[in-house]
Amino acid sequence: MNRNHTFQFLDNISVIRGKHTIRFGGEVRRDRYNQIGNQFPRGSFIFQSKATFNPATAGTRAATGHSFADLLLGESRRSERALGIANTMFRSTFTYMYFEDSWKIAPRLTLNLGLRYENSPPWHDKYRGIMNVQLFDPGVGPNGLLEGTRPPVFVRGGTGDFHEGLGYHFHDAIPKAVGDDILGRSLVSRDNNDFAPRIGMAYSPSDKWSLRGGIGVFYTQDTGNPRFDMGRNLGGRGRFESNEERPNSSLTDPWAFERSSFQCTGWSGVCLGPPYVLGNIAGRRTPYIFQYMMNLQRQLTDTVALEVGYMGNSGHKLERLRAYNEAILRTGPGDSRSIAQRQPWPMYGRIQQVDGSVNSNYNALNIKLQQRFSKGLTYLVGYTWSKAIDNGSAIRTNGGDRLFPPNSYDLQAERGLSQFHTGRRFVSSFLWEIPFGKGRRWLSDSRAADAIIGGWQLGSILTFSDGTPVNVGSIGDRANVGVENWPDATGISPVPANQTAQQFWNIAAFDTTNPDLGYRNGSVGRNILFSPGFRNWDFSLMKNFYVNERMRFEFRYESFNFSNHPNWNGPASNARNAPTFGVVNSARTMRQNQFALKFLF
Repeated sequence: MNRNHTFQFLDNISVIRGKHTIRFGGEVRRDRYNQIGNQFPRGSFIFQSKATFNPATAGTRAATGHSFADLLLGESRRSERALGIANTMFRSTFTYMYFEDSWKIAPRLTLNLGLRYENSPPWHDKYRGIMNVQLFDPGVGPNGLLEGTRPPVFVRGGTGDFHEGLGYHFHDAIPKAVGDDILGRSLVSRDNNDFAPRIGMAYSPSDKWSLRGGIGVFYTQDTGNPRFDMGRNLGGRGRFESNEERPNSSLTDPWAFERSSFQCTGWSGVCLGPPYVLGNIAGRRTPYIFQYMMNLQRQLTDTVALEVGYMGNSGHKLERLRAYNEAILRTGPGDSRSIAQRQPWPMYGRIQQVDGSVNSNYNALNIKLQQRFSKGLTYLVGYTWSKAIDNGSAIRTNGGDRLFPPNSYDLQAERGLSQFHTGRRFVSSFLWEIPFGKGRRWLSDSRAADAIIGGWQLGSILTFSDGTPVNVGSIGDRANVGVENWPDATGISPVPANQTAQQFWNIAAFDTTNPDLGYRNGSVGRNILFSPGFRNWDFSLMKNFYVNERMRFEFRYESFNFSNHPNWNGPASNARNAPTFGVVNSARTMRQNQFALKFLF
């Protein structure tokens, strides 16, 4: 639940001096974001056939057991809960300033120079309603657990007792600290270096040619929800992973083992074991993007222009979720260590971080042909050929992207096509006034012709688009590290020679049964499949029937997916279920027609 207020003060000034048009201005904004809520206040339980597999089949345990049987036994693989509701009152004051000079160097050459500065302090909470974790090292190195790693410190700002206002205590083994002198009042660093220069150019060598280009830096500023995660820490979120060898999280009392293993000295209330921490990287830098473009335009006739251009961007320090304190992989079938024994800091559960570690790039060729309305016809034809790459497309899951990487200690392995990547896209539209009837080229004096074939307008939008990337479905926590694993790639193409609705992807491209997947990550990359493309034709027909000069009826017919072409939805991507993998079971909306009659007076 949100209750927000934003106060803005801004001004802009323009000054013209000879060949220079100068603009400058600024904005001061005060944000008050008040939010109440939490995840898992009623608990969450996952059953994953860990209590019913055959322990004698060490390499193929995942092929035995049944998740529903675990449920009937009441043996949960993972039990999550939140002991309270997060209640934050975020406050911050942002300052923005800019200066721009549009310099007409010559009649056919204009240069734009600008500089923008943004100062966006991270939100602080009015009443100490947030906690963050101070990390000193990742806890894991190339050779496994780091020796001498320093445990993270749970930090709460302000003054007073760490557990003030909480109905529970964190267990004794967690290092805790209080004060604004540790991570600052906001528990996240302030970035004072957000300068954004911009350069643009427009050159017209002749009346029919023009060249435009530009480059600039743009900052992607804070959003509230990722910072609200730090407020959820006061809600006391816990996640207990059952022991694979000796299940110890029964629904009768899922946290009984946890209670017997951890203490809260001097406290008789609820003692929270290893907490699920929702943090933000304390040394956060503002994410930024370089954007650049170059367009060449040619006027073909008085009303038709062709434009060919390049557009690209490069993003840095973009944010995504990353998990620290994940268990390292087991060394082999003889490694019976529990998840906690393979974590660098067993006093904590998962430490979820909003981490600014993503780099991205986008490159595109754009072609556009356009005719302004002339002689009853206007049209626009556009084509884009592009590629978008990153190692994380959003903070939260974005259309099927992975919430967490399979290995948070190796984010380079996540580099792949962006979740929103669309390789090719063609869109054309036109509006045509049929040249018959009153005021038109032919039969303009015939009232009969005007009533029957006059005054009609035809419109159409035609779209062809490639599909977007899709991840192969996970195979569950086969490696017993607390996060899902993925299949192996076999080297066979995942795209069959003849794609059909019954076999849109090739299951032979993936191996989900390799026993080694219990001790290493799968070799399948991120976003290697593609959903079906999109082919669509929308059509419209309209006519005005005049009663007199002041009154008329407007008739309109519109058809979406006029050709009734089946655009398939994405196939099933669970490679563990071979009969359904790659099978298309549904399609998007088929043809829809609508008629309208409107009286205007």
